[in-house]
Amino acid sequence: MSSRNGNERYVVRPWWRERSLPWAALVFVSIVVTATALERMAFFVYVPSPEFIERLRVGRLFMLAGSAASLAAAVWSQVRGNRLWVTICVAAPAALVGLATMIMTTPSLTPQIAGLVALPAALAGLIGGLFPYSRE
Repeated sequence: MSSRNGNERYVVRPWWRERSLPWAALVFVSIVVTATALERMAFFVYVPSPEFIERLRVGRLFMLAGSAASLAAAVWSQVRGNRLWVTICVAAPAALVGLATMIMTTPSLTPQIAGLVALPAALAGLIGGLFPYSRE
């Protein structure tokens, strides 16, 4: 879209297209929040104490926030016009870890195992999304 104002001619670009830093910050926040949630929900011995139950509740809330941030970053990645693999990698924490958290029962290490794949994939998507590529 272009605009004419007297003798000046300029091109107006949508604000979300070329903004890499806010998108990268959102992806980084989703990675950190998801890693924090995995740490909160990690346990090796099930103890039904109030402290354990509260720690697990906070971990699940962190996982919800991390999944929401990851999905928002994936949608933003698609709107920015990133390659498909970048969008898929950025959505991996929500798709793998968030889904494993919601499906599995409480005493399970399945989300942590899914995190071993999803968090490095999100980091790869972050790095891949920062480098521009030609669409031609």
